[in-house]
Amino acid sequence: MPGIYGLANSSSPKANLENMAKAMYLYDHFIQDELFYHQFFAASRAHTGQVGESQMPTHADTYKLWIEGEAYNVDEVAGELNIKANTLSELLLTSEQAGLLDKCLNHLDGYFCAALYNSLNQKLKLISDRYGMRMLYWYYKNGLFVWGSEVKAILAVDGVDKELDATSYDCFMDLGYLMGEHTWFDHIKLIKPATVLEYDLANDTVDQHHYWKWSEIKPSNLSFDEAVDELGQRFIGAVRRRFDPSERIGISLSGGLDSRAIFAAVDHLYPDYKGYAYTFGIPDCDDITIAEQVISRSKNWKHGKFYFSVDNWFEPRKEKIWNTDGMLNLMHMHGSEFLSEVAQYMDINLNGYCGDAILGGGFLDRVPWNNRISASNAKSFYGCYAGLTDIDSDFYDIAYVEPNLHMNRVRRFTAYGSVNALPWLDQRKPFFDNKLVELVFSIPDEYRANNRLYSAMLQKYFPKYFCDIPWQKTGKPAAVTRKPSVPYRILRKGFSIIKGLIGSKSTLGYTDYPAWIRDNEIASQLRCLLNYEKSKYKVLVEEDLSKKWVEPHINSLVVNNSNQILLSATLEIYLRKTGGNNEK
Repeated sequence: MPGIYGLANSSSPKANLENMAKAMYLYDHFIQDELFYHQFFAASRAHTGQVGESQMPTHADTYKLWIEGEAYNVDEVAGELNIKANTLSELLLTSEQAGLLDKCLNHLDGYFCAALYNSLNQKLKLISDRYGMRMLYWYYKNGLFVWGSEVKAILAVDGVDKELDATSYDCFMDLGYLMGEHTWFDHIKLIKPATVLEYDLANDTVDQHHYWKWSEIKPSNLSFDEAVDELGQRFIGAVRRRFDPSERIGISLSGGLDSRAIFAAVDHLYPDYKGYAYTFGIPDCDDITIAEQVISRSKNWKHGKFYFSVDNWFEPRKEKIWNTDGMLNLMHMHGSEFLSEVAQYMDINLNGYCGDAILGGGFLDRVPWNNRISASNAKSFYGCYAGLTDIDSDFYDIAYVEPNLHMNRVRRFTAYGSVNALPWLDQRKPFFDNKLVELVFSIPDEYRANNRLYSAMLQKYFPKYFCDIPWQKTGKPAAVTRKPSVPYRILRKGFSIIKGLIGSKSTLGYTDYPAWIRDNEIASQLRCLLNYEKSKYKVLVEEDLSKKWVEPHINSLVVNNSNQILLSATLEIYLRKTGGNNEK
């Protein structure tokens, strides 16, 4: 992803920053800002020019500021603080000078990260947005402090300790993602959400604190019907804040509810907007069929359809393993093969990120309701890896398990799909609107369970799109909230498996990884890639992953090791790119 980067207390700031710039410049369409130097401090930004301010740093007295991303309520926060500011950078700089930075950040609604440097007192502040959605990594050891929106930028600096994190392999292979602050490297961390991390160059100290906590959300007394109306209004407001008809904005439209809800809200707000939506999948899959039904009900939208095949999915994803710093399974890079084509029609995607989990209560069937996160109730998601995140932190002092899941399972897994897309399309995420999230976590879990609240809102506010068009997940309209019976779900899944075994493509899913992996050319590549003797992964594990996962899958139609095979391939390709050594 594009973003900010820099280093402090380096003996060679100029050479190292130039190396970081090269590492961040992934594609020819990236824009490289000036390389800024001040004594032992250096920083810059690489970006696409799609959102945010065109040049960084922004200056104010002794301050320099770099931002990647944007906020959607700058005017509102400036008014609350009685500050004059027309841009996010002006707001952050002015609030810092007035001693109001934490108060400003506490109310900001955005998708951004920032680095704020004061050359007078030689202090650097790294800032994450409230939910930590715009990734920012940092490194600190032996007096050297480095940061970057991508891990690869940090690895480009001389003297960085590249020792691998001993917890990451098992966690990645078992959960499919990393936890908390962890990366593949022991001394490179992901900044926490809602955080200001301060590095004092003169004293060589690091301090960090949260400027917002989940406990600030207080319970409401809304009835269910009142909550439906409040949700409808707040959802429309969330989309309005993220939509400007003068921009080239589109929607990645699937057969699910979330992207369709965004589409419906845009149609409600701007019925004459001429937009572009796109859907990917195998021919005749439910996602494409349902998306076509949705598009047909709006007169102004064009629909791009992109089709996976055994020949076009594997090779393009290899480079994206490097783009996502080895933290996204290439199995879940769906649609990234087509992003350069999609970018011809749109600059910004309104992303249905986490809609089902936020509004539909998608996690509630696996956690106790109306309870704080704890080591015991987190096990259904994290298993033995619960200790790798801040479960006991007062950041999560609220009577819901889900906030911690959103800051781990969602932030460390789902969000990397957005990271993967950022070199081509910027992302806006209405379901993580502050006011929307604050409503959701002020009402009882019972309201959202089994999609009850979400479905009621969609049916009431957007009946055109939700009363009769089916939901891919159930095959029934979204207004039907009753969960399908266990026998029905088993039958539906079994029918899909049988069709696959007899060579007929199922239309339920939009991919067919089990069959694609068995293709002779792909199977040969995977066998070679995961051969133990030639592997880089053997620094982490003493077993042949080709024999463990690939061979059983290829030799039996009823074995499906797709996930583990592609996780292993992701790791091996990444380690080869980084050198694969456990360097100190």
